[in-house]
Amino acid sequence: MAVSKERIDYLINHLNLKDLELVTDLMERLVQNNPPSDVPIDDEPTTDADIQAIKAAHEAMNNGELINLEDIEHELRN
Repeated sequence: MAVSKERIDYLINHLNLKDLELVTDLMERLVQNNPPSDVPIDDEPTTDADIQAIKAAHEAMNNGELINLEDIEHELRN
């Protein structure tokens, strides 16, 4: 789905002030974390520590040790 700047402008203009603060913070983070296109892709090999971290994350997910989206939204808004 293509997203136009006009659609984003429309949506932003219809947010309440509290939600606008949240969206602004998110957009600022996205812009700051958007790497320049001339930065090479990380091509380092996956280490044993990386593999163990991935396995631990999968295990936590399978055990239901997840953070609820509503809890994250509540934390960001308050």
